[in-house]
Amino acid sequence: MKNFKIHAFLTFLFLGSTSVSAQSMLDLYFGGNKDSLTNDATKLIHIPEPTFKPTDQQPEPDPALIADMGFEQLYKSEIRSFTVRDNKQISTYRFPNRSENTIVLIHGVGSSAYLYNKTAGLLQEATPAEIYAIDLRGHGQSEGNSGDVDYINQYVDDLADIIKIIRKEKANGKIIIAGHSMGGGVALRYVMEKQYEQPDGFLLFAPLIGHNSPAFQQGQASENIAEEPFMKIHIERIIGLTMLNEIGNHDYDSLPVLFFNLPEAVPLRKYSYRANKSMTPDDYVAGLKAVNKPMLVVMGSEDEVFSSEATKKVIFENSNGEFQIIDKASHNGVKHNAQSFIFIKDWFSKL
Repeated sequence: MKNFKIHAFLTFLFLGSTSVSAQSMLDLYFGGNKDSLTNDATKLIHIPEPTFKPTDQQPEPDPALIADMGFEQLYKSEIRSFTVRDNKQISTYRFPNRSENTIVLIHGVGSSAYLYNKTAGLLQEATPAEIYAIDLRGHGQSEGNSGDVDYINQYVDDLADIIKIIRKEKANGKIIIAGHSMGGGVALRYVMEKQYEQPDGFLLFAPLIGHNSPAFQQGQASENIAEEPFMKIHIERIIGLTMLNEIGNHDYDSLPVLFFNLPEAVPLRKYSYRANKSMTPDDYVAGLKAVNKPMLVVMGSEDEVFSSEATKKVIFENSNGEFQIIDKASHNGVKHNAQSFIFIKDWFSKL
């Protein structure tokens, strides 16, 4: 396989060229031969999956980290399920309130709405709107395959169906989409789908703004077995599947590409290619420029996943959104930090 050929083709794919067609790139780098592309791509997707070193070492749990996860169930809620277009049930925690306004809250990667009880309760106190904290398909109590979707963009379609139902029930109220991390990415993918009714605002906690985001923190490799990364990415498989997708081949989209360093007993330890594609825009610039409603982004100064300064820069360059950095807050801690909700209360009052 010629490396320059793959590199050039992927440069086209990830930079989102509009002046050169996929067919032109196929002709240029694979001689117009789909079989040649398919052969190279298939080799990439079948490279062995990443693994984690087994260890009996159990690091002491960090109390601050545990607190940031959100296990406390401080606020009363009730379960409400929504039937979406394929008749699957998407489960939510409803935090009822006599308000015409609604906030739909979307959790982060590998998580569920259960861990957003405190976030939802604080949102209700700050706004005060009715809150629906949703379990994305394949997460928590929602139906669907763990870490997978049936097709690319299904998270957005499910969200659209839920918003449509809420809008019928509250024709005159405001609807806000709130999302943390991956949930913020789903919100940005949603705004790019102009066939769907757009909400009245976006509230994003430490969002995953795009697959090509410049805000990813650069982790350091470690030889210490206790310091294996929490997540590994099968880059070669993503490249191969992206190549196949460009020629309309989605036969292998269910293969996993994100792997988490979690015990075997944990049900969600992998995300498929199509789930990964569905959780955030391919291009952060396109996602941010699509936002034409009020948007507030809050991030912690000690976010260990994304750089708050880098995110702030691209938010201001590509949108009219507001941005607040919360001093000493972590990636998970920002979603229930008291200072976050002071800014949220002020922002919401102006909608």
